[in-house]
Amino acid sequence: MFRRNLMARREVLKSALGGLLLAPFLRQRELQAEQTNPKRLVLLFTPDSQPPEWWPTGGGSEFSLREPLLDFSGLEKDLLFVQQVDHSWTEDNHHEAGMAQLFTGGRFYDEISRYSTHASIDQVLLQNTNLRDNTPRASLNLSVGQDNFQMRHIIAYSGANQPIQNQFDPAAAYRDVFEGIVFSDVPSSAASDPLASAKQAIDQRIVQVDTDQLRYLQRFLGQEERERLDVHVDSLRDLNARLEASSEVSHVPAAPLGACQVLETAGIEFELGDTEKVEKWAKLQCDIIVNAFNCDVTRVAGLQFGRSGGGHEGLLGLQDNWHLAVAHLSASDDSVAVGDETMTTRAAFIRFSRFWASQIAYLVKSLAAIPEGDGRMLDNTLLYWGVESGTNHSHAPGDMQYLLIGGRNMGFQVGQYLQLPSPEIANKLHTAVMQGFGYDAKGCGVEETCGALAGIVA
Repeated sequence: MFRRNLMARREVLKSALGGLLLAPFLRQRELQAEQTNPKRLVLLFTPDSQPPEWWPTGGGSEFSLREPLLDFSGLEKDLLFVQQVDHSWTEDNHHEAGMAQLFTGGRFYDEISRYSTHASIDQVLLQNTNLRDNTPRASLNLSVGQDNFQMRHIIAYSGANQPIQNQFDPAAAYRDVFEGIVFSDVPSSAASDPLASAKQAIDQRIVQVDTDQLRYLQRFLGQEERERLDVHVDSLRDLNARLEASSEVSHVPAAPLGACQVLETAGIEFELGDTEKVEKWAKLQCDIIVNAFNCDVTRVAGLQFGRSGGGHEGLLGLQDNWHLAVAHLSASDDSVAVGDETMTTRAAFIRFSRFWASQIAYLVKSLAAIPEGDGRMLDNTLLYWGVESGTNHSHAPGDMQYLLIGGRNMGFQVGQYLQLPSPEIANKLHTAVMQGFGYDAKGCGVEETCGALAGIVA
């Protein structure tokens, strides 16, 4: 009798109804069986530096975002700013020195390649913790930029002089990452109407749920699981009602219901000077990361926008070289034409900074919109964003702009603007991040015993 009941339970859970209704619920149970809150890490890079306005006003938990980061409005409690963090060394104009130590804390392996002497922190964690767990893929490294192995295009290293090349083509990344994956019946696309896609996904689950079916399924679940199922169905109905009432949705994630979903990867054109094409390209790369996390293909990713010192001619209507005409002159408030407008180079710098930040905000909102455990996927995911040059394109290693996003369930002290009383080296910040993932790191890169920066992890 026991064995017959066990088989019946398995058959129900494999059925169309069981799979359709319980997909996110069962995924949650599997992940909780492995560890209560699966940890994830994303390394992010945007080119050059940020203007001074990137830093908020105020301090501590009472801060306000300024224009470059206004697309993060409403996510302040998920942000951790740390000001007065310096790189430990520099050479030339810091573009390459900054890249070599961005997430590694290393130095140049040699003067020809200028690759780093150390692994990046994502790979250190993969090598020294159970961060990967049983996922099929160790990490996923993508870019919105040219296909290039030159060091200004690299943010991740598996070891000394071992750069990890980014995949710039979403179609190739998609084939590689999701080969052999069985997708849900509900397609999702960065190019489709997000409201229609979300409603279609929710409707397909809700219309097949009635009281008799729920009672039947609940026979195979424990009390706690039944309560979770009730909450899940209620949340679907509530979300559907809110979508019905909304005339405008600013963002809906690529895979809002916790299942691997089909993404449309056709039609991407790799032109860094075309604003619309870059946005489409960037959103699809973000969707691939979210989808990979959602169906637990990997728990580690990297995403690089452009490259250190890139020109981006044509982007946002700027016909000149962005790096030379804007970033280099932003401190002097020269005049520059951006599309049909004439503005100061500082204003142009702010506009470019917000453009890149908006792509990252899209990724953050996607993760924040996915329920997981007692919270959101964002609570179990740390996004670690950095640039390679000091504030206001100083060509110097001081006042580096690192931003930690999410990771609340790992103890990261988000929701604050931490202004350090005196400069600290970035290697201490990297060490704190690794400790937040459970690795008892004593230091990072060339600073092997620097210790962890206080105030980052509880």
